[in-house]
Parts: sequence; C-alpha cells; structure tokens
Amino acid sequence: MYKRILVALDGSLSARLALKEALKLAQAADAMLMVARVVSHDVSICDSALGVVEAEAVDVIVRRQLDHARDFCARNRIRGVTQIIDAHGASIPGALMQAAQAFEADLIVMGAHGPRAVRRHLLGSVAETVLRSSHVPVLTVRDDQRDAALAF
Repeated sequence: MYKRILVALDGSLSARLALKEALKLAQAADAMLMVARVVSHDVSICDSALGVVEAEAVDVIVRRQLDHARDFCARNRIRGVTQIIDAHGASIPGALMQAAQAFEADLIVMGAHGPRAVRRHLLGSVAETVLRSSHVPVLTVRDDQRDAALAF
C-alpha cells in the first residue's frame, strides 16, 4: 500500500478533487501526504477562481492555497506537509517529478481537466507528461465528476 503520496495543486477544481482523493488514500493506508504547488516566477499563472494572476501575486495565492490544504489535512487527521516548488525555469512536470523523488513518493495524485478549452490543454499536457515519464504510479482525477460544491 502507499506510504508517501504527493498531490499536486494548481488552483483548479480537478486539483481539489485530486486532494480529496489523495486524502481518502492516505487515510486508508495511514500514509503521509505532501501537498505541492509548482510555481514558475517568470510567467503568470491561471487560477480557476481568480483568472490570470501576475507573477507578483503568485506567492500570496499559493501560500493561501497550501494553508487551506494543510488545514484540510489536519481536519481529516492526515499527516501532511505542504511545499512550494519553484520550477527555476525547468518544466512543471519535471519539477513535480523531482519533488516526488525527493519526497520518496510512491504515488502521485493530480488533477486532469475534463473536456475544457485552454485550461484542459495546459494541465492536460502536464498530466500527460507526468503520466508518461513518472517512475511511480500516477492517479489522475478529472473535474467532470459533477462535484462542483467541493470546498476545503
């Protein structure tokens, strides 16, 4: 069973659903959870709740999301840590897989957008790259599960 699970956030509904799924797995396996957000300070980010956000505001938004995730883990009695991963100009999938290796994750959980225009294309390429390149299992969670009321 899984003992160290990395879940990647990106501000999307599918990522929040992925966190919810990772929490279930962590509870069932008494696993440790790392909730991570990859940032690249040289570009703007797209957040489903906030739209396009300039690089100057990225740290504040990411810290808030990780604080919510940390609280969500605590409320569910899951051992968890959060981490901001700076891509330092590298690819987001590469930075994510390096973090998984450093954490010694035996599972990566991430959102994969359903059939939605630009956002699907952006995350879809990240999820697809991680799926093809990861040396550990990857669980993708789609946002077309009709669970729009999810909040953490």
